[in-house]
Amino acid sequence: MGKLKVGITGMAGFVGAHLRDRLKREESVEVLPFQDSYYENPDQFIDFVKNADAIVHLAGVNRDEPEVIYNKNVELMEKLLEFVDASGNKPYILFSSSTQIDRDNEYGRGKKKAMELLGKWSKVNNTPAVSMVIPNVFGDNGRPFYNSVVATFCHQVTHGEEPTVMKDGQMALIYINSLVDDIYDLIKSPPNGYKVEYISPRAELKVSELLGLLNKFKDFYYDNGMVPEIRTDLERDLYNTFITYMDEVDWQRNLKLNTDLRGSFVEVFKFEKCGQVSFSTTKPGITRGNHYHIRKNEKFCVVSGNASIKLRRIGTDKVIEYKVSGHKPSWVEMPIYYTHNISNTGDTELVTLFWINEHFNPDDPDTYYEEV
Repeated sequence: MGKLKVGITGMAGFVGAHLRDRLKREESVEVLPFQDSYYENPDQFIDFVKNADAIVHLAGVNRDEPEVIYNKNVELMEKLLEFVDASGNKPYILFSSSTQIDRDNEYGRGKKKAMELLGKWSKVNNTPAVSMVIPNVFGDNGRPFYNSVVATFCHQVTHGEEPTVMKDGQMALIYINSLVDDIYDLIKSPPNGYKVEYISPRAELKVSELLGLLNKFKDFYYDNGMVPEIRTDLERDLYNTFITYMDEVDWQRNLKLNTDLRGSFVEVFKFEKCGQVSFSTTKPGITRGNHYHIRKNEKFCVVSGNASIKLRRIGTDKVIEYKVSGHKPSWVEMPIYYTHNISNTGDTELVTLFWINEHFNPDDPDTYYEEV
């Protein structure tokens, strides 16, 4: 059985590029080449249609003069159906519409008219077609001031600008990865005839809540070099999107290297709710530690070199020893009230990774010296 050949109009756009990349991950799908210039070259467009089993019609206009927006969106559908008829092929057509079809604006009216044209064409030709009514979409590579308020706010917040909430309405949102998964599912399951498919949003929040989250991400990332708590799928997707709008120089963070006669110590990652990750280098023959905590939880992991990790419950004599090596990675727990140390027992530098459940606070270090 041959591959399913899928064409995408508007493939260079925000949704189109993501859908192309999503479909290319499927071995059973072939994505047909498409360029916007095909609209001005009927022969190329007709050749494109002839090879398609399905066409996802994403080409559209949502920013221009009102009359241009309406006319262009209707015209794009008319041309698609004209070229399909001229090709002699009857591909399954999926059309990207919008929840704005229920609003009093030219964009919504243009999309609604295009849906009507597709529905009539599907009935006359007895060919499957779907109009996808899509909520607000966000994700990486969206154009600020064009694709979504998320793209606009992400750009502004990461570039020192102050976004303005013009109308604090409730927004229904879908992440671009979820949307292209939904579209792929529809491609695989053509309906009998024409269908209007309302794509389910994955979350809702107010515009002010969106801005509050993005400002929180900014404060943690830029001001504190920390990772904020991610509580929901929406927050994860917004955080991942937010990072892609930064300037590339902001993706690198220089760390403080603390060095003494024993070696070096570096705090690497700090998390709002999950403590911090650090690492140390230790010279041969050197021992670090000999202290205990009464609330901090620590884990040690040797990633290079050889070490002895020793623990002793304070007030007792029993010493527990773990001989560890970067050649056989493992982590070792540091329970509260157990004084502990780590010694470099090899002849090369020891590199150890640490996780601890809270940030270091010099005013309240919860660190009590006692030899193991």
